[in-house]
Amino acid sequence: MQAQISVATALALGLAISGPAVKAAAGEWRAWCGDNSTGPALGWHFYCDRDDAPDEPPSQIPPEVAPSSAHARILEMRRELEEARATAILDPSPAHVSAYLRLQQAALQRSAAFSDSFRRTVWATPALDYTLRRPVGALAKQLWSDERRAARDAALAGLSERYGLIYLGDPACAACRVAGPLLRAFAMRHDLDVLAVSMTGDPLEGWPEAVPDQGRAEKLGLAGSPLPAVVLFDAATQQVLPVGFGVLAEDQIAERIFALTALEVGRDY
Repeated sequence: MQAQISVATALALGLAISGPAVKAAAGEWRAWCGDNSTGPALGWHFYCDRDDAPDEPPSQIPPEVAPSSAHARILEMRRELEEARATAILDPSPAHVSAYLRLQQAALQRSAAFSDSFRRTVWATPALDYTLRRPVGALAKQLWSDERRAARDAALAGLSERYGLIYLGDPACAACRVAGPLLRAFAMRHDLDVLAVSMTGDPLEGWPEAVPDQGRAEKLGLAGSPLPAVVLFDAATQQVLPVGFGVLAEDQIAERIFALTALEVGRDY
């Protein structure tokens, strides 16, 4: 036993001191841990997954940095408020409830101060005041509506120079029997040209001169669309602009046509 211990100690010292001995030992170890078909069969308890690479030092985790940004401060305030609320729910003692209410009151006061500063800034900065573009006060809103109606009527007055309306209907459609006469009155009021198309070829309510479909709806990209349908046809670009489907009041038709032909996208928002 003493001889075996001395041999093991000597081998250990040799592996630690001699470079070539280390390489030989490593090669010998790899030979034993090679394919079992060319070497001795090793038991399941013989570990052959040794890693000769030196262990890497543990990564250094930087210390936690205290929140400094405004966003981090807001998150911390929310966390404290939620924690105080949860504590008060689980243990509704006067001290816990009072602590939660004080934090809530402080949060509400901050919100009130922001809201007040927000409106004062808008009042003093016309470029940031959206109500100058779309008023909400009763008097200003009435004036805006009058101006909008005048601009809309002016745009509709010159619409026939470039655009025409196409109306798709079906005699058996209950909505078409209501929408047809409304569209007729609208077209006469604004002197607009309308091509009425009957999906069955029979006369439409308000449009006895309606022409049969004969593939027109498919060419317009409206095959199978809900009826009644009203579209604008741009003679300059050959583009089809859907105005709407279903029953539309005259004001709705006028507003949609005005938006499609005279307003840039996003102008009303």
